[in-house]
Amino acid sequence: MEGGTKMNRIPSDEELDRASNMMERQYHGLDVVKDTVVSRFKNACPLYDFHILPQGVEGFRAYVFFNTDADLQKCTKVGIVEEIKACVYEELQRVGRGKIGETTVVFELDSDENVTANFEGDYFLRLR
Repeated sequence: MEGGTKMNRIPSDEELDRASNMMERQYHGLDVVKDTVVSRFKNACPLYDFHILPQGVEGFRAYVFFNTDADLQKCTKVGIVEEIKACVYEELQRVGRGKIGETTVVFELDSDENVTANFEGDYFLRLR
């Protein structure tokens, strides 16, 4: 096969730079959103961890993990989950990632207890 396929070709430095810049744009400000949510809610509720990833053009997927399933239920019941969601939208707007009402965030709520019991504690398996 002459010239090989695109799958076997080594990307040029320019292509690697372009891909790197695209990744930077996709993740721009999301570390700030994560840090703000964690710092605001870590001591206010049994928040185990929080992650936010880009999804599509104007969308995001946010993973909110509480310590236990009971913590998740309680935080949902008393409104903390809604406060976390509002904070995510506010922070996305603040870092220039979309206005409230024009940005889509899909939230996944779970617990470390569930990840430990059903995914052998492996968050990579849980997020797949």
